[in-house]
Amino acid sequence: MIKKAFYKATIFSIILLILIYLLGSIFTIKTDHGAKLYQGLYATNEQYDVVLMGSSHMHSTINPNVLWNEYGITSFNYATGGQPIDVTYYLLKEVLKKQKNPIVVVDLYYLGLIRNFGEEGYIRYVLDNMRPSINKYEAILNCTPRPHWISYVFRIIKYHSRWKELAEQDFYPDLNNTYYSKGFDADHTKYGKENTWNAQTTEVSNLPPKSYKYLYKIIELSKEKGFKLVFNNAPYDYNITKETLIWHEKPAEMFNMVDKIAKENGIPFINYNNILNKIDFDFKTDMANGGHLNIYGADKVSLHLGKFLKENYDLSDHRNDKNYEQWNKDYEIYNQVRTAIELRNETDIKRYIDLLKNKNYTIIVSCNEYKYLNFDDSLKNIGLNLKENYNYIAILNNNSIIEEISSKDKIVKDIGLNNTQIKIKTCSDDKNIPSILIDKEYANFSKGINIVVYDNLLNKVVDSIFFDNDIMKKNRI
Repeated sequence: MIKKAFYKATIFSIILLILIYLLGSIFTIKTDHGAKLYQGLYATNEQYDVVLMGSSHMHSTINPNVLWNEYGITSFNYATGGQPIDVTYYLLKEVLKKQKNPIVVVDLYYLGLIRNFGEEGYIRYVLDNMRPSINKYEAILNCTPRPHWISYVFRIIKYHSRWKELAEQDFYPDLNNTYYSKGFDADHTKYGKENTWNAQTTEVSNLPPKSYKYLYKIIELSKEKGFKLVFNNAPYDYNITKETLIWHEKPAEMFNMVDKIAKENGIPFINYNNILNKIDFDFKTDMANGGHLNIYGADKVSLHLGKFLKENYDLSDHRNDKNYEQWNKDYEIYNQVRTAIELRNETDIKRYIDLLKNKNYTIIVSCNEYKYLNFDDSLKNIGLNLKENYNYIAILNNNSIIEEISSKDKIVKDIGLNNTQIKIKTCSDDKNIPSILIDKEYANFSKGINIVVYDNLLNKVVDSIFFDNDIMKKNRI
């Protein structure tokens, strides 16, 4: 009887723990960081030539799609916002369970943290999205305060109050739809300010104790596992942490100490803050803010790192290897997403119209009583032949007109596009202004020219605009 009761209690406990774990997964806040870790740690069986580790400085700096397109290097960016160096160490151990002897590039910005623990929210980006493992539980014990341990093991304790806000994505999250980016993300905005730190120094300063400990743990791990290790420091303004009480007071001197440690251990250390001129890096146009690169700065640093890796390591160029065809397809998707962002961000009318010349775009135009505009020639250059005081509908696909109608009367046209029905009117029933109805209304804001841009590769509307006289305005999409 005792043995039977013991078995029942054990089975009940196992079922209860599984239920608690599943509830924790549902209630945990879904983030892009969580999705990328799922992609890179658990969903893929790919072996990467290079793995990229670190905080948001790495997240927005090294672009795997640039490494691929320029050098045929496969890589994945495992960096997450605010990731402390101790968390990086345990995440790297988890990465190495699947990735065999990759080149590991670690950004060392977070060596500057002088507190014993990083911010809870940042740590949870990683630990909440790691599956149960020795690495996860060691990270909880070593990287988080004791009172929080239980809530990292059983996430439902942390997130139970979210029950009112649970949505479909909490139950059925689409975790793979951004795999084409390989973990990278950077803003397209331009900082517009100079680097306020422009001094040079040869002085050195000690690392914070915990940073020193985990830097050496990463070095020892590389010796134990036999993988190549590269350190880097992404460009940033050292003065942004100058008055921060939780940060090293002398980051430049700290990185000089890192350089010394790296040399002693035969590890390359690329401090990009020391070679900005060499890579033609401009803070005003290549940074999104004082601490993070934008997409254009990331291109420059990624090109430099890729060249360094090709010149110093035996890396194959996989671009023409049939086994890596999906990488070329993913690059095409990445490039199209990037192009769509640049289209949405463009405010100059003529440059915007020029960006519409894209083989993957279907351009849908509806106009009510066209009036001549100063950029009329630009519209003609993409094939639109509008007539004053006429209603007008046009559809362009792959830079060619496939439908064009001008009339003094109202025009209504239905078309099918990628299994999507589109209804176009020059005069909507309710407001007597142009209407372009796909899954929702994308025009219906103003008389004159309304343009909707549908991306055939991404299978979605990527922009919607209208012209108020000679001013281009955006519709919400």
